[in-house]
Amino acid sequence: MTNFPGTASLSISGEPIEEVNEFVYLGQLVSFPRDHYTEIKRRVQAGWNAYRKYKHFFTAPTIAMKLKRRLFNMVIVPTMLYGAETWALTKQAETRLATTQRRMERRMIGVRLLDHRSNEWLRGVTKVVDIVKAARRRKWQWARKVATMSGDRWVKRITEWRPPSARGRGRPRRRWRDIICKTAGANWMLMAQDVSSWNTLGEAYLRNDCD
Repeated sequence: MTNFPGTASLSISGEPIEEVNEFVYLGQLVSFPRDHYTEIKRRVQAGWNAYRKYKHFFTAPTIAMKLKRRLFNMVIVPTMLYGAETWALTKQAETRLATTQRRMERRMIGVRLLDHRSNEWLRGVTKVVDIVKAARRRKWQWARKVATMSGDRWVKRITEWRPPSARGRGRPRRRWRDIICKTAGANWMLMAQDVSSWNTLGEAYLRNDCD
């Protein structure tokens, strides 16, 4: 994978290395240009695969909702949010996560979309973890962890790095740190040193719109 595909070749011991636009590494899709929405679609599919594995449990009317909720929070949510700490969340991505969760909740309760039950009613019955808030919380906690790392850690160095390139035309792609800067300011790494202030800002982030 390279910024300039087709301009160079790489081989090891005479064996050519294939050039690709994307690959899966440690369970996450790595692509150029970075496409977090495609990765989120992969996680949604993984969530459905996990849900179908326990389909009979989730949809059984004789099983108490508190048991369904426990399994959902322990299995489905972590599956869908694997790697969420690194996502550049957009409104489109959050909507995809939320609508997927509501579809699963309707099946857990045994109601259809045509029954016109509100989202608040669904959540009042299932009481499962809100997947969008959980994704935001993971990202916010990870941001503080990065901010408090020593300066020689690669994760922090990459986060702070600014490439020496001109801005392209059109609306720029959503970057991982954009919403962090929007909520905590450009000096968010300094703000993150104060746990109390950081947690207060985090609660505001959980309540506000992403875009």
